[in-house]
Formats: sequence, C-alpha cells, structure tokens
Amino acid sequence: MRLRNKNWTKDYLLNHPQHLIPVSNDQLKVGDFFANHNQFYALEIGCGKGDFLIAQSLIHPDWNLVGLEKESTVVGVALKKALITKHEQLDNLKFMNGFAEKLQQVFLPNSFDCLFLNFSDPWPKAKHYKKRLTYQTFLDDYFKILKPSGKVELKTDNDQLYQFSLEQITAHPQWRIVYQTTDLYADVNQLKTNVPTEYEKKFHAQGKTIKKIIFQPHSL
Repeated sequence: MRLRNKNWTKDYLLNHPQHLIPVSNDQLKVGDFFANHNQFYALEIGCGKGDFLIAQSLIHPDWNLVGLEKESTVVGVALKKALITKHEQLDNLKFMNGFAEKLQQVFLPNSFDCLFLNFSDPWPKAKHYKKRLTYQTFLDDYFKILKPSGKVELKTDNDQLYQFSLEQITAHPQWRIVYQTTDLYADVNQLKTNVPTEYEKKFHAQGKTIKKIIFQPHSL
C-alpha cells in the first residue's frame, strides 16, 4: 500500500542532506558517505519506512547500511523515524531516494557485502513480470554491485514471487541458492538472527507463512 503523501517530508529531506546519498550521473563509492571505519556494507532495496534497517543498524554498529526507496515521502518518514530512534546518531545508516533499475549506474562494482529484498512488490500480473526484483536483469545488476563473497537475502509472503524468484535465480548462470524455505518461522536457527520488517510482523500475525531465499555468486 502506497503511503499517503506527507507535505512535510520534502522540506525535511532538504534540511537533512547529511543523512542522504544523492543520486548522481557518476557511479558512487558508497564508503565516501560514511565517516567511520566500518568495512561491511549492506543495501536494502525498497526500505519502506525503515524499521528493518534501523534495527539492523542498532544490532550491527560495525555495518554501514543504505536504504534505497523510490518514494520520496517514504524516505522522509524513514529518515525521521531513524533520527528519533537512534537519537540523531546515524553514523552507520544512510537513505537514498532512487530506483532499483538504476543500481549499476549509481554504485561502483563490488560495493556491497549484502543486499536485502524484503517484501518487494510481487507485481502479480503476468505482463509485469520484468518489474519483479528477481527478474534476470535485476539479478545481473546485483551481481555487479555485490562483492564476490557477498549474498542476497529475500523475504516474501507471496507464493508467486517466491516461486518466480527460485526459477529466475536457478536459471541465472552467476547465482546459486544456498538457503530456501517456505516457512521461515518453522526454522529455529534462522530465527535466531532474523530481523522482522513491519510487513513481516503484520503478515505473520495474520497466519501467513514467510518465505526466504539466500543466494550467492556462483564463484563461491
């Protein structure tokens, strides 16, 4: 569901540029936007209102995290929530207002150790299959911006997107699936380190099963 437009977010983003990574015509070195010495970089594609990334940034102060979101209103909401939750200390967390289709144009190769795809739009109509974030062209881009030792973690409640993703990843020559489940909450080991998203909490409370896939470059 699209978040209703909030007029205050435009000025809020303009007043907090230090917490944002700008979209540029040149490929960006993500480390240039962090003043710390962290060596682990993670990107959430479609970060929504930021609950997942904020939690990860608190659990992993040694990680640098970037939240990519196409809706500027949502970026404003996420940034405000992060500043309040982290008491203005966003040294390991940045947000970016941009599109997943532009990833390899925006970031240098081998920029990230981990990519997160959390409850992405399933685009259920068949004619929209190329918009799904696990379609082959997106997988090509992920391979380029991910480090050779990196991984991609996907979570969804949607059966169709889960099956589509398995098929696309399996068919792609540069990826291999290292973990998959149709019921994340039945896997005790995975739950030990699981950070739930806002949608995940909602869907799990409704009795929906949460699916998860982890995949890595084939070279590993």
